Amino acid sequence: MTQLADTAAEAAAPTATDTAPAGTATAAAEATGAETAPGRTEDHEAPAGGAGSGFTPRMRTIAGYSGLSAIVLLSLLAPSGEGADYGWWSLLPAVTLFGFILTTHRVLEGFLWSGALATFMVFRGSFATAWMDALYGQLTDVDNISLLVLLTAIGGLIGVFEQMGLAASFARAASKLARGPRAAGLTTAVSSMLLSNDSYLSASGVGVSMSPLNQRYGLPRSFTASILRSTGEPATTLNPIGSTTALIAGLVVAAGYGASEMGVYLEMLPFLFYSMAAVLIGLLLGARIIPVFGPLRRDVAAERAERTEQAERTERAARASTEGSRASAEPPADGRKLPNFLNFLVPVAVVILATLLLGQIQLGFILAIVITGVLLVLQRHTTIAGYVDAVVDGMKDIFSLVLLMALAFVLVHGISMLGFTEFIVDNVSGVIAPQWLPLIIFAVFGATEMLVTLNWSLYILLTPVLVQLSTQIGASTPATVAALLSAGTFGIAAAISSDVGLLTASATRVPLYRHWITNLPYQLIAAAIGAIGFAAIGLLGVAA
Repeated sequence: MTQLADTAAEAAAPTATDTAPAGTATAAAEATGAETAPGRTEDHEAPAGGAGSGFTPRMRTIAGYSGLSAIVLLSLLAPSGEGADYGWWSLLPAVTLFGFILTTHRVLEGFLWSGALATFMVFRGSFATAWMDALYGQLTDVDNISLLVLLTAIGGLIGVFEQMGLAASFARAASKLARGPRAAGLTTAVSSMLLSNDSYLSASGVGVSMSPLNQRYGLPRSFTASILRSTGEPATTLNPIGSTTALIAGLVVAAGYGASEMGVYLEMLPFLFYSMAAVLIGLLLGARIIPVFGPLRRDVAAERAERTEQAERTERAARASTEGSRASAEPPADGRKLPNFLNFLVPVAVVILATLLLGQIQLGFILAIVITGVLLVLQRHTTIAGYVDAVVDGMKDIFSLVLLMALAFVLVHGISMLGFTEFIVDNVSGVIAPQWLPLIIFAVFGATEMLVTLNWSLYILLTPVLVQLSTQIGASTPATVAALLSAGTFGIAAAISSDVGLLTASATRVPLYRHWITNLPYQLIAAAIGAIGFAAIGLLGVAA
């Protein structure tokens, strides 16, 4: 299986040139699942059920909105008002989001209507005003603004990577190591792990540079995206100086457990079963030691068929050129020379150093944009105007992701008013033995994070609660918090609502739904391994 068409793929691999690639203006639209042209669905999407099933995008939309209408009517039976006890009703918006997106493949609308549903359940007749107030409130929250600024800055840097030729120059340098499908995939995984101080940096830097290189060997962009999801946030949690590590360890110490952040992290590290499994799967998938399967297998087959056809066309064109045409020997039309690949490493180093020294990853990306611009202008690879245009184009491309995150903030705010998290905790804490608490935490919050990932909000809300709960019932605090971290990491790596997933889809230019459905099987395998690890804790009776 893994050897299939490798020769054809390598034959189809074009020689790295010295010309800079043009940027794309549709990356973010593809990432959110939007249609890129009237009557045409996103790339790589087939009608549900396979060719010839007749289940068209129009039919999916009708089914999705019919179900949504029924759910709105059903929600009229729920309690209403702030402070009401919603119980199981608190799960309805999250389940609606999941079902709507699965049915329609329309991600942006799923977040919009699920957030509106949560607000409607609380405020009923005045929900429109309440929804606008929630939107204003979430967009003026300092932490939320920081994330939106970060995404915008990342978009600007991605625009620089693509339009200024930095991604192409790095891919050309990497191609000297990656001289085949296995080497290319493994290089992608290792590069992602090396940038694991922060999963945003891993997704944006490696995604935009390695996707074209992997395509040369018949590996579709969805393959690259899946590797990045496995080796991005999971590797960050295994990195002692990773951004997530610093947050979770600080929260545990602030809650009264442990004397130092590093000591707390080292206690949790042996219990990060999901992260270890996900990173290992990413490495093995990149090296093609484990096979591709499910939707990703279809993508790989389609990509290789396309590359084989392209190789045949190239061979015919070369034969015709040899017979009488010298046009192919002419230099590229724009004639631009790629910058040295070290120019790609400069912004990466700036982001890492600024984050470590200044404690602000947003400032790191902004400084990276400025410093990279100065270098490229001084080296005469571009003009100031050309560089600014590249940055602005990148920000435009990622705007739909920024909008999606804003809607996600409203949804998270809405389900918090319904008592979503409190309901889950209350129904878990009183019915289990101490040694089984980590497994239950991982299973329950892994499932909820799969529906709607709260990301760092989950850690901020629940870490103090779980530190206290584990102490009270005699459970292992490091294992319990590690289970929460594993559940959150699974959500970030697997959920369609994950900000890292949005960024990965944008950087690799894969439609968001397609990325989600091709990545999900591998994350479920890692989650199953993680569950086995926490089950072993229960069987061995590991407690405080």
